[in-house]
Amino acid sequence: MAVFEYEPIDLEGPAFRLLRLVKGRESDIECELFQAWLYEGSAIIPYEALSYTWGGTEMTKYIKIKGRGLSVTENLYWALRHLRSQDTDRILWVDAVCINQGNEKERGHQVQQMGNIYSRADRVIFWLGPATLATDVIMDSLRQLQEECFKHAYKNWKLADKRWIDLWSAVKPILRRKHSDLERLQRKGIELLLERPWFQRVWILQEVANATTAVVCSGTKSVPARIFALAPSLTGVQPEPHCQAVLDIMPGQSKDSWWSQKRDLYTLLVKFNGSKASDQRDMIYALLGISSDVRDNDSLSADYTKDTQQVIQDATLFLFGLTDTRYHTMSEFLRNFTPLNTAALSKVAKSDNVRSVADFLQPRGDEVKITEDVVKAAAGNSKSGNEVMALLLQQRIEGFQITPGLITKLARSFSANCIAFLLKQRGDEVKITEDVVKAAAGNSKSGKEVMALLLKQRGGEVKITEEVVKVAAGNSTSGKEVIALLLEQRGGEVKITEDVLKAAAGNWKSGKEVMALLLEQRGGEVKITEEVVKVAAGNSTSGKEVIALLLEQRGGEVKITEDVVKVAAGNWTSGNEVMTLLL
Repeated sequence: MAVFEYEPIDLEGPAFRLLRLVKGRESDIECELFQAWLYEGSAIIPYEALSYTWGGTEMTKYIKIKGRGLSVTENLYWALRHLRSQDTDRILWVDAVCINQGNEKERGHQVQQMGNIYSRADRVIFWLGPATLATDVIMDSLRQLQEECFKHAYKNWKLADKRWIDLWSAVKPILRRKHSDLERLQRKGIELLLERPWFQRVWILQEVANATTAVVCSGTKSVPARIFALAPSLTGVQPEPHCQAVLDIMPGQSKDSWWSQKRDLYTLLVKFNGSKASDQRDMIYALLGISSDVRDNDSLSADYTKDTQQVIQDATLFLFGLTDTRYHTMSEFLRNFTPLNTAALSKVAKSDNVRSVADFLQPRGDEVKITEDVVKAAAGNSKSGNEVMALLLQQRIEGFQITPGLITKLARSFSANCIAFLLKQRGDEVKITEDVVKAAAGNSKSGKEVMALLLKQRGGEVKITEEVVKVAAGNSTSGKEVIALLLEQRGGEVKITEDVLKAAAGNWKSGKEVMALLLEQRGGEVKITEEVVKVAAGNSTSGKEVIALLLEQRGGEVKITEDVVKVAAGNWTSGNEVMTLLL
């Protein structure tokens, strides 16, 4: 038999091919192909679109198109056999036949039109494969339920409406007269159908989502998609999350489902990352036509001249705003949304626009984890860091990965309100270590407030070590206030060591104030050693004031050694003033 060869179609416009399935009973399947157009607002010949699985890539069967042979998979062959009418021709759209699969440019062109192809079909046929006894029983049962529905105004009933259970119970006596062991076979039947490869094929998602009217077919039996979607709940079967998500998007389902509220590309990839595709690129491309944020966006489109790595890079940039990706396979990319979210959020957290953080979080749900890297990024945001952190705490408190490092970063860089919120919501997981107390003591903006909060709420865990006092003494902005608080509330634990005095003497902004406080309140413990004077003499910003204070109040202890003079001479900012004071 001569091999069928495709004639080219117009790739400059909305052209596509339709299949005329010629009526008949013979084993040979006779067809015709003709070109049609999907111009907006124009009439089009009525047709049905087939949604099915190829059933592998081996072309073991063939169909005839105007007498010439075209190889097809066995699953498609049997689907066409079951769908062929004995009395009338049937007009169908079938991807494996209507698209020249050997022409990459045509494939890309047709993929971009598939949303319109399925939405403008008079009906979409979800072909699940051949029948078994159990699948025939559940399909018969659902057909009986449909007939019972016609007696009621069921159009606006939700999936959980108890009236469906009442109707289901009403048809069971009729069904029991036809089928023995009814309930077991019903459950077995829907379980078998939900396990069919159709539910895993990624391309069916676009086909299901764009259908305005659809029927589910198994063997020679069919029921409306809306009725089929009721089957799991009516039979007490719990579908896998992936299967349930497919049922959720079938035409006629409730407007209260996730599908009516969130259909951005990110959400779709999370919901359907268990799908399968013979071409890895289709894990992205198959969702473009139904995602709310990509449909009219040229930055991500089906282009089969790009390899998988390029497609992953395009998707990473679109979804996460990241240009670097270390993932080389699609499955690896889809498994690693959590670290990608962390990297992207770390980037967004540096933004002055807090709204951009909220916009990033909104579609992402529990996939976003607030790690140390995210907190570090927000801490580096000098303009909006506290607002960003407050937003993260309010909207994603359960997403915080409570680690010692994360608590330390929070205590060092953020307001007492942020710490208070975390302690209130996740306090049992927060340990107040020495590093956390040191971080609070060094918090340049809110040190006093954060330290006061820790002392008030977790005082038993707060240990005032020499390291803590050193950090407070060196805090250039709020050191005086932190030291004053510690002296007031935990004075007995505050030891004024040489290292503490050196930290105060080297405090570039408020060294004089911290040193004056220590001299005033704990003067008996303040020893003005050569090392303390050397640090003060080298303080390029407030060294002059610290030296002046020490000479004024403890002049007899200030030893002007050669090393002190050398340090003062090396003070590139205020060395002359310090030297004048010393000499």
